[in-house]
Amino acid sequence: MKIVADENIPNARTLFSPLGEVSLVHGRRLQASDLSDADALIVRSVTEVNPVLLASAPRLGFVGTCTIGTDHLDLSYLQSREIRVASAPGCNANAVVQYVLSSLVTLERFDLSLRVAIVGCGNVGGRLYRALSSLGFECICVDPFLTKEQNPDLHPIEAIYSCDIICVHTPLTKTGSHPTYHMFSYDLIQHLKPGAILLNAGRGGAIDNQALNQCLDEGQNLQVVLDVWENEPAILEALYQKVKLGTPHIAGYSFEGRVNGAVMILDALADFLNCDEPKRQELAELVEQEIFAGNQHIDVSSVEEAVIRAYDVSIDHTALGQALPSLPQSFDHLRKHYRKRRDFGFYRYSASGTPTDSKLQALGFIEDGK
Repeated sequence: MKIVADENIPNARTLFSPLGEVSLVHGRRLQASDLSDADALIVRSVTEVNPVLLASAPRLGFVGTCTIGTDHLDLSYLQSREIRVASAPGCNANAVVQYVLSSLVTLERFDLSLRVAIVGCGNVGGRLYRALSSLGFECICVDPFLTKEQNPDLHPIEAIYSCDIICVHTPLTKTGSHPTYHMFSYDLIQHLKPGAILLNAGRGGAIDNQALNQCLDEGQNLQVVLDVWENEPAILEALYQKVKLGTPHIAGYSFEGRVNGAVMILDALADFLNCDEPKRQELAELVEQEIFAGNQHIDVSSVEEAVIRAYDVSIDHTALGQALPSLPQSFDHLRKHYRKRRDFGFYRYSASGTPTDSKLQALGFIEDGK
């Protein structure tokens, strides 16, 4: 069994070697010749999996992406070749929630009087909705694929115009009844509330970057937070100079978020190979013992302090700013060598006997002794 995997998937060799021979490759430089004897391909969002890439892969039977989205996979082509496809929906949802909260604290907008719109309420947006609601924020959701029965706070897109914070967590689609490509057009951006935060941690193409840059050039009063950009890694440098926070597509890049994606694909590959229960148990123990063991205590007195102690988004904003002269190569370099950032659930705190305790627990922090 030959498994070709993106070298930037954390612990890829450790995770997948029990199932076969693992060959690690650079995700953006992957070529058809690298797959001539591959039985399984494990990628991230930087690899376009299409007929050109798979032209010389006659043995390939499985493609897994350690990401929530699949817009980089030619699904109809893979289906025509009867290649099993697996993705990792929700794998990094907790990390993205962490990113959003850190951004609000950093911008001094962690204020329960502010109204939040979440555009795209799937695995990630839904997790953010539940987290913010548990903290006491008033949230509205925009998602044409949900019903009021599924989410009572559903509203039409026009409702975001009166919101103080707009968080974008849509997939990227160009066809269908509700395409998301450039849904944030010049006209829509112009309607946003003065001083509003516009945060995109979904897909870069959901916001027309040229239009957003023009709006900011024209003096529109917005606080923009961008983790995803059009044309990555060759992002629009002029736009970075105007945003409040700009980061290199790392919102979901916590250690747990990245490993969770790989673990979900590992499970899907084990299912594809019809692995027996003892083998699956062996893989589960490997993950638990070698990858997720341990935690850390932090002393905090507020939710805001706990969020920043766990993750300070300004570090990543500064890193991207320093890397601008070396774009586009530096964008991928920052992602490849990203630090071992941990989810909230890695951290323990001492209970204070105040309402802060329940809010910390709702975000995933662990109370000492539990």
